[in-house]
Formats: sequence, C-alpha cells, structure tokens
Amino acid sequence: MYISSHNSFRWLATRIFLIGIGPLFILSVVLCSRVVQNFLDDAAAPALRYAQAMVENKEVHTTQELREKLSMLLPDGQWIIQNESNEITSSNIEDSAEQLRLVDAVHLQNGDHSSSIYAPKLPLPNSSVWLHVYMPESGSVFYGVSIESLLPGATFSFGLCLTLFFSLLVTSIFNSVIFSSFVHEKLAQETVLREKLEQKLIESNRLSAQTRVVAGIAHEINTPLAIIIQEAGWVKELLEDLQEHVELLNKEPRKALCATFAEMDASLNVMCKQGKRCADITHGLLRMSRKGAENKAEVDVNVVVQDVMHLLQPKALELGIEFKSQINAFVPAYASSGHVQQILLNIVNNAIDAVAASNREVRRVTVSTFSTKETVLIRVTDTGVGLSLELKNRIFEPFFTTKAAGHGTGLGLSISHSLARRNNGKLTVESSPEKGSSFTLTLPVAEVDFLPAL
Repeated sequence: MYISSHNSFRWLATRIFLIGIGPLFILSVVLCSRVVQNFLDDAAAPALRYAQAMVENKEVHTTQELREKLSMLLPDGQWIIQNESNEITSSNIEDSAEQLRLVDAVHLQNGDHSSSIYAPKLPLPNSSVWLHVYMPESGSVFYGVSIESLLPGATFSFGLCLTLFFSLLVTSIFNSVIFSSFVHEKLAQETVLREKLEQKLIESNRLSAQTRVVAGIAHEINTPLAIIIQEAGWVKELLEDLQEHVELLNKEPRKALCATFAEMDASLNVMCKQGKRCADITHGLLRMSRKGAENKAEVDVNVVVQDVMHLLQPKALELGIEFKSQINAFVPAYASSGHVQQILLNIVNNAIDAVAASNREVRRVTVSTFSTKETVLIRVTDTGVGLSLELKNRIFEPFFTTKAAGHGTGLGLSISHSLARRNNGKLTVESSPEKGSSFTLTLPVAEVDFLPAL
C-alpha cells in the first residue's frame, strides 16, 4: 500500500530542513559579513586618517611618496597608483585585469574623488581591505592590506566559525533523520489503526447488508419448514393407518396398503425437497458470513451470483420485482470471495430498492456475468429511477445516499468501490434518469491452465 514510506519521510524531513536552513544560512552570512566589514573599517580607519592628514598638511607631494609612507605603516601591502585621468601608472600587481577590477570595485562603492575604505562583501581571511587616498591634482593611491594583518587571528576565528557551522549542520541533519523516524513510526501506528477501523467499517457494512435480507431469509426458511412439519404430521397419520391396515391385512385387499405406501413416499419426497431447500439457504448465508473468505483465491463468480440471488429472491418477489440471471462467465476471477459477495449484495440490494421506488411498468433486476481472457465482469442492471449526472458523479462518495433519512448510511457503494480497488478491480456505473442503472464490477482473471477459445 505504501512504497518506501520510511525513506520518503526522511527525504521530506531533509527537504524541510534544507528549506529552513537555506535562508537562515544566507541571512547569517550577510549579517556576519556586515559585522566583519564594520570591524575592518574600524581597524583601517587610523591608517586612512593618517594618510589624509599627510595630504592635507602637505607632508607628501606625490602619489609615490604617499604610497611609500603607507608601505612603512602597513608593510607587505598591494598598491595601485592612478593619475588624475584615472589611468593606472604603477602597481605591484602584475595582472592588469585584476588591477582594473580592484580599481573599479573601489570606485563603484566610494566614488572617484573621495578617500575611503573598501572591504569586500564576503570578507574571507585571504582577502584584502583597500585604502583609497585621493590627492587633488595628483591622482589616487590604492593600498591593500590583508585582513589577517589588520585583525590578527582572523583565520583562526574564521576556521572556528566554519567548524561550528558544519557541526550544527550535521547535528541538524541527524536530528531531522531522528525526527523523520519518529514521524514515520507515529504515522505507521496511525496507518495500522486506520486499517483496523476500515476493516471494522467493512465488517459492519457486511453485517448491515445481511441484516437487510434477514426477514426474507426467515420467510424463505419458515415456508419449507412449515411444509416439512405438515408433511411429517401427514406421514404420522399414514403410519397409524398403516398399522390398522396391517391388522386387517387378511380381511382387506392389498390395494389399500399399496396406496398408503405411495402417499407416504410422496410426503417423504416433499420433506426431503423442502429440507434441501432450507439447507441451501443456510449454506448460502454461511458462505456470505464467513470471514475466512477474505483471502484472494480463485472465485467462481457464477456461484457467488447464485448465492446472492437466492438470498435476495424473497425480497424481490415480495416487492413484485422480476429477478433474472444471465450466467456467461467461463473462467474464475482472482479476488476475495467474501469481498465479491459483499459488493454484489450491496449493489443488488440498491437495485431492488431503486426499482421498488420507481413507477415504471417494467420492474426487473438482472444480474449477468461475462469474462474475457483478462477480466471477469459482473453486471447488475435495473429498471429503477436512474441517476442524474450530478448524482452519478457522487454516488461513490462516503455517506452520500439518495435514500430518505433513516433508510441508508451512504456507505454501501463507497465501501464496495474501495473493496473493488483492493481486489485490483473497479466498480463503474452507467445511468440516466428514468432509464435505470447498470453497475459493473470488473475483476482480474485467475491464472488457469486452459482457456476456451473466444
């Protein structure tokens, strides 16, 4: 019923975790970068103020002199000198494309003629913070110093943060797996409980469907029993007459004795016939109520149809409904016989009720069986009131019924539809208002050694 439910729940929990951790990770990176940028600005601010003071106090006259002063203050730095026309005149960075990229990044953030500090948006330990010092009528000096030089221990701090982050990530994934296992266990328990409740509902519907035919069955059994009792009394009287005839055997002719035996034989035949009729009824009822018939096996749908018709025949006759069968299935179905009986009992009961509620002259319910090489079909056709398109689309919904209040639960067809799917089959309906309805139960064919030619 469920496919890889455990892995599915784990994957669901992982996706929830990733969806939740992704924005949090991005937000934490942005916040951390912003905090680090502020620290870098504060660390580089004294060097920038020193360079601006030298420019304002005319302590340096050229960009080269300013670069030398900054090299003494911040050794081992990278530098780029740009003239007033924004042309790079010298640099200790050999890659010209990298020179242009750095200069454009600083200008894009701070402008061309303003001294400022440029910190990368993602401040990694190996990246640099750049000082942009503008000298009027001379040009600009770009001086870059590594983050590790400005903030000693930055590499260690970054590595520690990275370690903590991955530790939290692994812990979160582990917790998501544990959570998914917990959810899976709880849902598995709910599934078992739901299946038990569903089985109880099916059993309740089966008993309810059988209860609807109890009155007819009682009538059907009482009739042959009354005949048996009557014939038994008659046989008793015949035996008494026989005793008198035996006593008068020498006085009366043998013809009277032979007539008595003939009447006794006829009465015994009637008793046997009616007794067999009672046995057939009770056996059919027992087959309908047997729980062990829920396992899938070869099912002779013709026998199931005959059992159901025999049980519902009294109800149909009492309502003046013609009850017919057309047996054409030549191969068994592979299904649960108990489920097939329950489905058919629900459908035929509804068909009889539909015909009883109609005012049509033809009052008939027909049960037919067909088979192909792949499917076995049972079709129940009635001449009842029929269904509109709206009702037909809702007929298999739970608790939906077209009967008056107190005359139906609305679960019979819903459960029948579910049982059909459980047996790898399907239950369909064709109906039109005032033209009757036709329900078709389709089941898979059981594997047999021989199939007649179609």
